[in-house]
Parts: sequence; C-alpha cells; structure tokens
Amino acid sequence: MRLPRIASILVLVFTAVTAGAGATEADARCVRLENRIADLRLKMRLGYTTRQGRTYRQKLAGLEAERREVCRR
Repeated sequence: MRLPRIASILVLVFTAVTAGAGATEADARCVRLENRIADLRLKMRLGYTTRQGRTYRQKLAGLEAERREVCRR
C-alpha cells in the first residue's frame, strides 16, 4: 500500500515542479498523462481480476491515444 501512496506523492511533486518551471499547459497535461499511465501500469503489475484487467486495458489504451495526440515528440 505504501508504493501507490509514494507514487502519487511523486506525481504531485513532479507536476508542481514542471508546471512551476514555466512549462506550457500542453507540457503540464502531457506530464499528467504520462504519470497516469505509469500509475495504471503499476496497478497492472500488482495483479487484478479479469474484470479489472479489461477496465485497466481500456483505460490504458485511451490514455495512450490521448498522449499521442497531446504529446507530440
């Protein structure tokens, strides 16, 4: 249980630092998307039921599609 809590804190700190460094809104949104994807992948590594797996995969696909649109690399 500590790992997701630590990951959430790191996400908040990283987002605050990035947003405070003069990043544009698109950059901040991109960071938030990448953090949500990382958090979801962490949940998937911890194990899940079949129903949760379907939900996780759908959410991950949606987040990755949104990241491709927002985060032009």
